[in-house]
Amino acid sequence: MGLFDRWRNRPAPARRQPAYEPTYELTVKIGDEVSSIEIPVEPDWGFSTESAAPGPRQTASQCWVPASREVEIGGRRIRGLLYVGENLPGADTEYWLEPALIDPTLPVTTAAPGEPPAGYWPSYDRLSPGHRGSYLDWLAGSRRISEADQSYLFLYLFGLERRLLFDAKHDSSAAAERGTLVAELRRMGGETTDEQHSSLVDYLTNLLDFIAAQDQVAGVGDAEPPREKVGWDVPMALRLMMGEVAAAELPLPAELATSWVLTSPEAYLRTPAERCATEFADLFELRYRERFGEGLTLPSIPLLSIRYRPASRGLEEVDEQTKLPDVCQSTTLIESLRELGRDCCTELDAYSRWLGRNPEGAGFKGTALLPAPLLAKADNPQLRSLRNRLEQLSSGEEPWLIEGAELIDLWSPQADKLPKKEAVMVAQLLERLGYGIEPDQRFGGPALKRETLAVLFRGQTGDPRAPSPAYAAASLLLHLLAAVAAADGVVSEDEEEMLESHIHGTGELFEGERHRLRAHAQWLVQSPPKPNSLRKRLEALGPDERRGVAHAVITLAAADGEIDPAEVKTLQKIFSLLDLDPESVYSDLHAITAGDEPVVVREGRPEEAGRPIPPRTETEERNGLDRNAIDEKIEETAAVSSLLAGIFVEPEDEPEPGASEPTTANANGLDRASAAFLEELGRQESWRRQDVEQLAAKLELMVDGTLESLNELAFDLYGEPLAEGDEPIEVDVEIAKEMQA
Repeated sequence: MGLFDRWRNRPAPARRQPAYEPTYELTVKIGDEVSSIEIPVEPDWGFSTESAAPGPRQTASQCWVPASREVEIGGRRIRGLLYVGENLPGADTEYWLEPALIDPTLPVTTAAPGEPPAGYWPSYDRLSPGHRGSYLDWLAGSRRISEADQSYLFLYLFGLERRLLFDAKHDSSAAAERGTLVAELRRMGGETTDEQHSSLVDYLTNLLDFIAAQDQVAGVGDAEPPREKVGWDVPMALRLMMGEVAAAELPLPAELATSWVLTSPEAYLRTPAERCATEFADLFELRYRERFGEGLTLPSIPLLSIRYRPASRGLEEVDEQTKLPDVCQSTTLIESLRELGRDCCTELDAYSRWLGRNPEGAGFKGTALLPAPLLAKADNPQLRSLRNRLEQLSSGEEPWLIEGAELIDLWSPQADKLPKKEAVMVAQLLERLGYGIEPDQRFGGPALKRETLAVLFRGQTGDPRAPSPAYAAASLLLHLLAAVAAADGVVSEDEEEMLESHIHGTGELFEGERHRLRAHAQWLVQSPPKPNSLRKRLEALGPDERRGVAHAVITLAAADGEIDPAEVKTLQKIFSLLDLDPESVYSDLHAITAGDEPVVVREGRPEEAGRPIPPRTETEERNGLDRNAIDEKIEETAAVSSLLAGIFVEPEDEPEPGASEPTTANANGLDRASAAFLEELGRQESWRRQDVEQLAAKLELMVDGTLESLNELAFDLYGEPLAEGDEPIEVDVEIAKEMQA
């Protein structure tokens, strides 16, 4: 029997006559003879190409078995939520038989071992007798998701979809069952998260969202702004909420803006938004109110439609238009919220990286990395203790002094001093709590030691986080002045006033820098520096700057009208550091005091005779130098600070004649070899030292020097090192990627 004969002679259905049978025409040419034949098609998508049996068609109400009833099929007692009958047409077509319809007249057996699955988009009448038996067994049992073939689950879903989306529009009894049907859908959705059923879960989720949207439009229910991203679109519930706000001509509230950034695929958020989701949401809501006040103005744009594409091919897509604007299509709104989301991710970068390295929890050190607004909500015993101590200190008179041991014990109870990384973390934490600290290593201060005192001061809006050239110059001169003032073991009121005059007289300082420099001066009075500790910074001075510094310190030495031999000795040390003749201290002192009353340069000996020093007047005893003299010294030290500021400005690199390529490989100023080293290093989190040495050798770099340079750069940019440890070397790959940008 040939192919054509098999199609012609295939047996007709025993009970039914086809009302419509799609065909296609097959044409075959053999030699000069052409033959054609129409071949009936049975589609693979699983719907019967046959209509109901001869006789009147049944209605949905005739076939539907509600949840309160049971029906017997194939010897099984089955509870409702099913269509049972013989001739129920599909919902949206007169040709297809309803795929969910259970025909009790069709044969039912037990599935044979190894029988292939029933396939996608099944129809009950096209199941094999064995699959029908398995499906009915599942319906008669627990109807648990885990106990059924996926084709059975979809077949069951087809019936629920039809009852909700089609019958409920035309039948009040079907509409009254809405709550029962929705509860069954939720039961199914709540029973599985298995990837094997991911397609089913998607349909269940989308159907429940559609139903919830219908209720929301009708003013039924109490929807909450969603907080989790599901699928590839903004959740319909949120789109409707935003549409309601726009229709009422109200600004977008912070709660809905936060919901959008958490759920929209167009937010394009980075790792911090996922790794510390709660902190991100709280920060975004706070920053949104700060940036946009009552909220963004929403545009009036095309109306929003709610849609659902059914799993059953017996139903067409449902599309219901609302009267609400679809504001999530606004590019202006999207860009504003996206930009704020990126800014919040940047604020949380350090905290996120800490969590990445410490998955067991943030702890006190991690909490210290939170942005200032979130610190107020953080509840940590050590943080609470620190807050209480700061409040206690700040209730007294300034300067507010705190022992280094108190701060060190918060971080490393066994340490004598804090390494730079942790010292910076302490300063940043205090900054977020509204305080500054001196010494601060970010501003060139020494390490915080257990046995030393630190000065706290109230922070101000806009306080700098790194020193400007003017600050570096003023700080250097302040150190020298403090060393001279404390040389005799006592810093007099006149000398303190001179130090204060120096701070006020430096015009190039920002107000926040002046505020910090004043605290730094108070710390210097408590912990006077040694001149030799400034050697490296003084080496950078040119001849003019050296003479200016010498003049400034000589001026301070004469501020109180007396020059102690210890002060002279300190001045000579400073002159030596400045490569100036130490013996010239005497002539300089004489020159700066010329025209004034005599000053004591050194104690006289009994055998020496000379002109007696006139006693100081009562006014001079009380007030020291007059205001005019101090004002003159303010101008003098200000001029020196201005002169010094220039040496702390990095010179601009001038390209060599004929140079055609830049010497740096990225925006952070790394040379090409270091940039290549950084790129390779950032490919993995842990390295054997031997491998890092080989990488460095290949690029003609020194391992330790290059790592130290990269760590310093990372520390300046992000407050954390790039690499830590020696064997193995642990690399923060997130910082590495950001440094390559």
